[in-house]
Amino acid sequence: MARTIATERPAGFDRTSRSLRLADGRQIGFAEYGDPQGLPVLAIHGTPGSRFMFALTDQAARQRRLRIVAPERPGYGLSDFRRQDSLAGGASDLRALADALRLHRFALIGVSGGGPHALAAASSMPGRVALLALINPVGPVADCHRRIRMSKPHRLVFTRLGRSGAACAAFFWPLRTLVRVAPGVAYWALKQRVPRSDRMVLDREAVRANLQAALKEALRPGIAGALQDLRLLCAPWGLALRDIDVPTVLWQGSDDTIVPPGAAYDLAETLPNCRLDVIQGAGHYWVFTQFERVLDAAQAALRGAMPRTGAS
Repeated sequence: MARTIATERPAGFDRTSRSLRLADGRQIGFAEYGDPQGLPVLAIHGTPGSRFMFALTDQAARQRRLRIVAPERPGYGLSDFRRQDSLAGGASDLRALADALRLHRFALIGVSGGGPHALAAASSMPGRVALLALINPVGPVADCHRRIRMSKPHRLVFTRLGRSGAACAAFFWPLRTLVRVAPGVAYWALKQRVPRSDRMVLDREAVRANLQAALKEALRPGIAGALQDLRLLCAPWGLALRDIDVPTVLWQGSDDTIVPPGAAYDLAETLPNCRLDVIQGAGHYWVFTQFERVLDAAQAALRGAMPRTGAS
């Protein structure tokens, strides 16, 4: 059970930074955006990521009377690190947060590396999730990489390097230093890895400021959260995907160079109640200028959901 919720010192990209103290003494950090009295949406950040990622939803969420709750996984931002052996381990933290905030029925958004974590949460409390929205999610690469098309870089990262703690550390430690001392260089390097459609998104000042702040906060306490994410995402998930029948929409950019689109398509085919929306010509970052599309789906699902007083 959760114990207390505290308000932290407000940070640049959120209205309030808050923390939840769990019964085991750990702290979970989160931020809220949109309408504080609105319909609830749990929004799960990417890898690496932090609570700041969803600051760009604030105005659109207010207009739709949605309350965005953006928690951080262990090792990121304000959240204390705890080793997890499976995706299901993190789902218990999300349940504790939902219970503490009395979110009995909510939409659940998972972006990129947050997608599998959102799936684990939906699997653990299906009766409470009105909609599962997956945005360019990492798919179950460990299970499907032999039957899908993957680029050589994707295959290298998700089937080999992602499973090596030493290889990942050799990437994330220099990245952490770079985002602290030369964020512009780190951002330039990111833009070299993505298609033109993504570069047009990343050239927007609001997007640049948001991504730089989110990444800096994600890696501020160290790289343990990022290393754990890749270890869990690249291993077999241990989730009964065919049993997750929560209403789901999966959006995937056809030209994504950050995560393998084929794995996302495989995931959409496996989930029993999933609609796949392929955005032709889009890359990985399209959602930063089109969050309204996702929020509209969440709003519609929450307005159509029958109110429930119980929790599962």
